[in-house]
Amino acid sequence: MWPLPRPDLDVRDVYSTCISNTRPTKVKARLEQLEDAVADAADEYETAATTASLHTLSHLRDQPDGADTAKGDNKKLTGCYTSRMARKGSAGREIYDQLLKRAHRGLCPLCGHGFADTIDHQLPKVAYPLLAVTPANLVPACLPCNKARGEAAPATAEEQTLHPYFDDVTDHVWLAARLTTPPEPGAVFFVSPHPDWSATLTARVQRHFTTCNLARLYAAQVGTELAALNDYLRGKPYRAVLDEMQHRAASYGTRNSWQAALYRALAASPWYITSGYLDEWDD
Repeated sequence: MWPLPRPDLDVRDVYSTCISNTRPTKVKARLEQLEDAVADAADEYETAATTASLHTLSHLRDQPDGADTAKGDNKKLTGCYTSRMARKGSAGREIYDQLLKRAHRGLCPLCGHGFADTIDHQLPKVAYPLLAVTPANLVPACLPCNKARGEAAPATAEEQTLHPYFDDVTDHVWLAARLTTPPEPGAVFFVSPHPDWSATLTARVQRHFTTCNLARLYAAQVGTELAALNDYLRGKPYRAVLDEMQHRAASYGTRNSWQAALYRALAASPWYITSGYLDEWDD
């Protein structure tokens, strides 16, 4: 997971922009009446996200309608995102595009691999309509990660996936890989928690890793990478192979990309360096 700078956008400005062209007039008037509630919910969200406590916002769930859906305020609020921000040509579409552009190198910060071509609600808009257009709740993401996270909301701190605007776990190496040998050569990726992490942070990183299906996603890239690498290494002496693997592993530093984890595993594997690269690795 890659951290991203928090959006420097005022929630009232964003909300006002999104509802500016709303019709009919009575619907717009009702949305204007809800502005204070939206702003207050955004303030609570930022405070909770800063302390990894989004699970404490259950009192905002299904608000403002609650159990009484007759007024339809929740539907109006979710529509501020679907019809007035995400839809092309809508009043808030420029804000949507601005949020997408925050993705580093255009890649999804949740997996670090796919293209960020959609927006993910860290707390789902269906369950938390008041947060439907809160900038701090809107993260650029790839479609697979967005779908994988679905409409789930954390009930405990341990169930909260990592939030790119508020969490940064890039200071330590935590993504690891284990090589698998023929007849099914490849790599298995897993979380190796840093000893300084709390039990809660360890659980959250593991939750993020599992929710976004990162083990499967990363393992799918290995065949092509190793097939090309093995062709390059063939005919080289043991020392040259060892030096090459150590150099590539060191070049990634403390990064937690699948490539970094893979090359760290290769550099530490006597089997691969002595003979593993001579086996057939399907691409």
